[in-house]
Amino acid sequence: MKELLEEMIHVPGVSGFEDEIREFIRSKVEAMGLKTEEDNIGNLICTIGDTGPKVVLIAHMDELGLIVSKLENDGSIRIRKIGGIDDRTLVGRVVEIKTEKGTVNGVIGLKPPHLMTESDDKKKAVSWEDVRVDVGTRSRKETEKLGIRILDPMVFKKDVSYIGRDLICARGIDNRAGCAILLDAIDILRKRKLPVKLVFVWSVQEEIGLKGAKVVGFSMRPDYVFAVDTMTTTDGPMQGDAYERILLGSGPALRMLDHAAIASPRLRKMIEAVAKEKKIPLQYGTGGGATDGAVMQDFGALMMPLGIPMRYTHSPTECASLKDLQNLSRLIVAISERIAGKKTR
Repeated sequence: MKELLEEMIHVPGVSGFEDEIREFIRSKVEAMGLKTEEDNIGNLICTIGDTGPKVVLIAHMDELGLIVSKLENDGSIRIRKIGGIDDRTLVGRVVEIKTEKGTVNGVIGLKPPHLMTESDDKKKAVSWEDVRVDVGTRSRKETEKLGIRILDPMVFKKDVSYIGRDLICARGIDNRAGCAILLDAIDILRKRKLPVKLVFVWSVQEEIGLKGAKVVGFSMRPDYVFAVDTMTTTDGPMQGDAYERILLGSGPALRMLDHAAIASPRLRKMIEAVAKEKKIPLQYGTGGGATDGAVMQDFGALMMPLGIPMRYTHSPTECASLKDLQNLSRLIVAISERIAGKKTR
């Protein structure tokens, strides 16, 4: 899980531009001897089993990022944000621009204090409209020669670090962690031959409105949906106390309530019974945001978001516990076995 997650974090996949991460996941799935399909919006789908209830296990493979919105005459680049990026995290960052000619590095600079005047507000965050990406050129023509065009996506350069015993920290754990968990679980479940139709989905455009999941819900009409995504914790420094604490390393979190959905109480009971039987720790969350499960619930499915506890969501230093990832994979396998046995009440 550790090596897989590290590898996936470094594969780009800005919302709407998921080609590279989709092909990476496809290669892993097909190396298991399984077939994949891709729908019109770009979701990657793998189905195992053809009888019994239809169970969708979904994790979004897109990530936050930027696109080139304008080339300036001085060679610098204006941006637009893709997804919920906090402007405070933009400046002082290295970005990788994905062009048809390859990757071009750039930097988002910050006006140094040496050049600031009395009229400058040093405490004010620079808004995305005022951000410029410097790719080392002095004219628009030079920038264009690098292969950079309007609408080219860019991602923040990522470094993977570890703190404590097993906490992995990087930009992009949301939701490369969920993608890794599904790969781990499908590798186990493909050998079980359960009497249930398990549909694994790596979805697109979650960060800009759950777009890929809407297509899956409409086309498949599943009986059960389990959205595997990160769940913001409050156990880090200065994170506030409005919500119940969710602790890294203390188990997967049932995301019972967020800004877009209320999870199924029936599934809660079933999952609690499974987790107790398998000795898998559980936590409960009622935070904000939304998951792919919210829009799929609209088509009549029993739905539960399975949360990966994570600190500092949508920041350059997202943190998660590898132990939680392993336990969530175990939980998915156990849930699938329980549904196959029709012991859902």
